[in-house]
Amino acid sequence: MQVLNKGRLINLIKIAVVAGLLWWMVSSGKLSLSQMSVFISRPDVIAVGILVWFIGPVCLGTWRWWLLMRGAGLKCSYFRALKLQLVGFFFNTAMPGAVGGDIVKAIYIMRDQDVPSGKTPALLSVLLDRIIGLIGLFVMGVVAAGFSYDKLVASPVTKSLLMGLAAVVAGSLVFLSIVFIPWRDNRDPVHRFLSLRLPIFPLLRRIYDALRAYKERPFIIFSTILISVAIQMIFLGYMGFLGRVLYGSQEFDVSLLAPIFPFGILITAIPLAPGGLGVGHAAFDKLFAMVGLPGGANVFNVYVLSQLVMNLFGIIPYLSMKTAPAAVSVGKTPALQSE
Repeated sequence: MQVLNKGRLINLIKIAVVAGLLWWMVSSGKLSLSQMSVFISRPDVIAVGILVWFIGPVCLGTWRWWLLMRGAGLKCSYFRALKLQLVGFFFNTAMPGAVGGDIVKAIYIMRDQDVPSGKTPALLSVLLDRIIGLIGLFVMGVVAAGFSYDKLVASPVTKSLLMGLAAVVAGSLVFLSIVFIPWRDNRDPVHRFLSLRLPIFPLLRRIYDALRAYKERPFIIFSTILISVAIQMIFLGYMGFLGRVLYGSQEFDVSLLAPIFPFGILITAIPLAPGGLGVGHAAFDKLFAMVGLPGGANVFNVYVLSQLVMNLFGIIPYLSMKTAPAAVSVGKTPALQSE
């Protein structure tokens, strides 16, 4: 009962923070709910939103996760992965406080495996899918910025943001290079270092070990990064499309999105509400203002709501499942062990 009350209290605090952010943005004029009428006045916004959702996170996102599972030796068809991807979207959107969609996906994949040894790779494939997605996000920012490099480096603000993007990408490449060094058995100095009892080190060690499992198949890691870049390019283009719909091509310079989009999406990963509601509105409002773009909160509002509504359709494949994992049926997150 104490744990349950603590969980409810944390969820209430999250809701209060999100509600407070949204109220502040609306009352200060930074967020205009009237902009949502664009879904009625511009049917093409709905059509493009559906297309972005289906091609990006559904088809390409499933392909990325499926490749990672295959590389880990897990038994799962692409269409099974597609079904679970949609179920994960539903739980991430409709029940963020009870059980995360990633955990639901991992539970189903664990149950699908014939041997107990498949449980750890199942969980790590979901974690690695998130990590690869983040790396692809920042690589995409650097690639997209290259198309307007001269314009972006001319401004001190965008130049600093580009340097931050480049630093993250460079660090990721160094980390991946270390991962694929052919250390001899039990002589991996990185694993020994990450085994120290320090904060965050257990998580970093699991990520490192998950990547090391692909040391004989580096093509899978780099191909999934390319898939992530493609997904984020689609999302970047969609946000640029929405900005021009809401504010016109004269006021909304799409090229300025490249250095801020990755940082804004990263901030939305803070687990307060589905899709980064509240936090994402505030983050994009500030980032847009930094580079001179209008209506960051309004553009993000249309962007995220169009995707969250589509995520709810994941209930259809979920209801078609014969049985649900016990942890899902009772609304609890299991204490999964990675070892």
